[in-house]
Amino acid sequence: MAAGDPSESKSKPMTITLMVTKKGRKIMYAEAGKDFVDLLFSFLMIPTGAIAKQALVSKGTKEEDQTKTCCIKNLYDSVQNLSPSLLKADKEILLDPKFFSVTYTNDILRIQSPPRPQPAAPPRYFMCTNFASRYHSHPHSISTECGTVTCSSCGSLVNRELKFVDKPPEPAKDPVPTGYVKKSANFVITDDLSVIPVNSTAAIVQLWNKLDVKEPTELEERNVTVGPNEVIGLLRAAMVSTTALNDVFKAGSKVSMCKIYMA
Repeated sequence: MAAGDPSESKSKPMTITLMVTKKGRKIMYAEAGKDFVDLLFSFLMIPTGAIAKQALVSKGTKEEDQTKTCCIKNLYDSVQNLSPSLLKADKEILLDPKFFSVTYTNDILRIQSPPRPQPAAPPRYFMCTNFASRYHSHPHSISTECGTVTCSSCGSLVNRELKFVDKPPEPAKDPVPTGYVKKSANFVITDDLSVIPVNSTAAIVQLWNKLDVKEPTELEERNVTVGPNEVIGLLRAAMVSTTALNDVFKAGSKVSMCKIYMA
């Protein structure tokens, strides 16, 4: 899937709330729950090569952002331009690494659930061809090998497979990804993507003091759009900026009431 391609996303909608200053139209922080915080925390598990491909050297990367990330872009381009004859492995391992998680999945960021391992084949047991004979007082031999051993009781080849009628075990169910934080928790996310749990009014007042908000009336709430392109924008901003919310959501522009798309 191409990074940030809305047509190929299989995601459910979510909304977040931005707190914006009425005068300067600056985003001070966002209020969000589990889904959005899980998205932000998932950035920490993405391999650098995948970040470079999706967010830093993609066609949608702005020229000024590419300037900020010239080192990683140069590394990426160096591998991309390197002759395969000089490599011991497929260059896609570096340029487009796959990553898996049993805790969190996301179509946009291509975080996948790990493939289920194939169950081991049950052992097969074999008995000699005279296993039902009454002419031998000793028990017939059983082996896990077919036709390579002889029965210690009658000397016949041990090559008749035993069939078991036990109910086969039920296949293991895939674990359901649960994310990183509890569903009941509420958070604020500042412009530099600091994630702060909010469990009281005092915590909000403390945040206002830190952000130099004199009165609550200085701020207004806005529900904002984040589609796949914005998710990639957040990932890019997390790598190169200290003003991620303002870089991506553009507080000064008209706010669209579309929804956030999440995996």
